[in-house]
Amino acid sequence: MRKILFPGLHGEMARHGETQQELAKLINISEQSICNKFTGKNQWKFNEIEKICEHYNKNYDELFKNIEEQKSN
Repeated sequence: MRKILFPGLHGEMARHGETQQELAKLINISEQSICNKFTGKNQWKFNEIEKICEHYNKNYDELFKNIEEQKSN
């Protein structure tokens, strides 16, 4: 079973009808880079997180916490 990273971010993207490609443009990175971030191969940079949070008007926990992290709190 594949683990979905960043379910809050995926949910906001779906609600806004936005793709990974569009999100990559928003934060000025390549499609490959954003794919690597969503699969956990690369880490998000602070400025990328900040732009995404501002774009969706959400905080870090709402977008970037994973299900296991949310359950343990």
